[in-house]
Amino acid sequence: MIPLTRLKRDVLFNQELTKVLDVLKGIAAARLHVLEPQLLLGDRGVKAAASFLAMADLRRASHPFVQAQTAVAGALVVTSNAGFLGGLNTQVVHAALREVGNDGVLTVVGERGATAVKELHREATVFPGIEDATRTSLAAEVTEHLIRQVLDGTCGRLIAAYPRYVSSSSQQVTVDVLLPCSEWSASAEREAGGEHRIWESRVEDVVEYVVTQWLGARLEHIFALSRLAELGARVLHLEGSYQELLRQGKQLKLQYFRARHEVIDRSMREIFAAQLLSRRLAGSEV
Repeated sequence: MIPLTRLKRDVLFNQELTKVLDVLKGIAAARLHVLEPQLLLGDRGVKAAASFLAMADLRRASHPFVQAQTAVAGALVVTSNAGFLGGLNTQVVHAALREVGNDGVLTVVGERGATAVKELHREATVFPGIEDATRTSLAAEVTEHLIRQVLDGTCGRLIAAYPRYVSSSSQQVTVDVLLPCSEWSASAEREAGGEHRIWESRVEDVVEYVVTQWLGARLEHIFALSRLAELGARVLHLEGSYQELLRQGKQLKLQYFRARHEVIDRSMREIFAAQLLSRRLAGSEV
């Protein structure tokens, strides 16, 4: 039988931990409510860039952004710094590794992803996690790094693995192709006669500029979706933990009151037995 003092200590600890999780859940839910209308914007840059590239004949463009120069794939792995996500970061890491294989070049955003990659004995370039105040500057830094990798031939095909925000109760691990641009542009459906247009600049220079601008905007959008997914997953995970603590708290209280009643009953029986014995002894002496 568990000692009564220990049961009481467990009940008090459960109550305090439940209050803490309730506060954390409220903070995450409030942050999600504030950021959702700000970050859940359409990725108009994708359509604009694809439409512009549709006017160019990408088949004639000899550029790493159009044709992969190496078979080595690169992956951008977007994770978070914080916990309470119910394994979402681990799912993102494994999705990226499945895409690029053992020889893939990894770029990781977030401490959780960096830790997971390190535990798998894989090398990676690590960037800090997504913060609301530095999201735009972080997207610019990561864009510059990825472009440098592709241009110098470190990797060819480039993908991004991240948790995509679907709704406040749903997040989806998503893998998007970033490069080569021929995989997402509308070049296959370019306008009739588009290859006969006159360009003041080389097609390769136009592609490099457009894709660079698109990639920066795309990463900022991915970071926004990942930030919302992080908050949504945290709310769900904390809510599940909160409900589990409530359930455990009820069981602990039942155990505590049952043990307390048993102690009281035993004490009453002992007192009654002692009084009865005392009366018998007093009667025998008379």
